Amino acid sequence: MNWLILAIACLISWGLWGLLIKLAYRGAEWSEIYLISSLTSFAIALAIFLASHTKIHFKPSLLLALGAGLTGGIGNIFFVKALEQGKASIVIPLTALYPVITAVLAVIILHEKLSMLQLIGIVLAIIAMILLSL
Repeated sequence: MNWLILAIACLISWGLWGLLIKLAYRGAEWSEIYLISSLTSFAIALAIFLASHTKIHFKPSLLLALGAGLTGGIGNIFFVKALEQGKASIVIPLTALYPVITAVLAVIILHEKLSMLQLIGIVLAIIAMILLSL
């Protein structure tokens, strides 16, 4: 499948995800919402893994995957709590700017290069973060 179609499908899925979490607050506590959401994600991940017939062999790069799971899980806790207290129309766009952090770290750690246009995009995203938080 084309990367652009996949990215748009991701965009739609994550957009619905944030809205569904905010709507869930109408009758559930944050810890319930976080647990059910996480267990559902785990079930999907497990089904995909089992269907792939892959065997896990320890390698150092899996420690990075462990770190990704840890930081992603912690980030989800912050996201769910932020939605509990804040407006979805502000929290979701603000947290959706996380790729700015990834882009900056990729330049610093992975020595990736950015074009002037990409740099302008990052600066505009940072300005958007500031404006959203006002």
